[in-house]
Amino acid sequence: MAKFNPPANFAFEKPAEWPDWKQRFERYRIATKLNKDDGPVQVSCLIYAMGSEAENVFKSFVFAAEAEKEDYDIVRNKFDEYFVPRRNVIHERACFHQRVQKPGEKAESFIRALYDLSEHCDFGTNEENIRDRIVVGIHWIKKFHVSCN
Repeated sequence: MAKFNPPANFAFEKPAEWPDWKQRFERYRIATKLNKDDGPVQVSCLIYAMGSEAENVFKSFVFAAEAEKEDYDIVRNKFDEYFVPRRNVIHERACFHQRVQKPGEKAESFIRALYDLSEHCDFGTNEENIRDRIVVGIHWIKKFHVSCN
């Protein structure tokens, strides 16, 4: 069987890279069948692979029960909460509603950007909001320009 090395230590000064590092560790975990091991082994491997700073972060976590410290999913979720900041929905919606098609930007790129921006807006159904933003924000050819006056 092939030997796999864990991903390089996590760069704690770059918390935005956590989702990518975590995905790489998950691939390592499956490839090595670590996911079949007991919880304490998985948690220890996660913390070891992350590097020495992970020990201090782990020690700062508050668990409802002592056994949760040995549950891989709970510990990984704690790291998620630690690294992934809470989103400001008001700010996300403001960015969405201010987005207009940029000069020279293709309509397809503009629409893709709207879909990406809408992901963090908690609109529920995005389709109507995206449709409305397209109508307001796209540069129309002059002969099709619609005036609201």
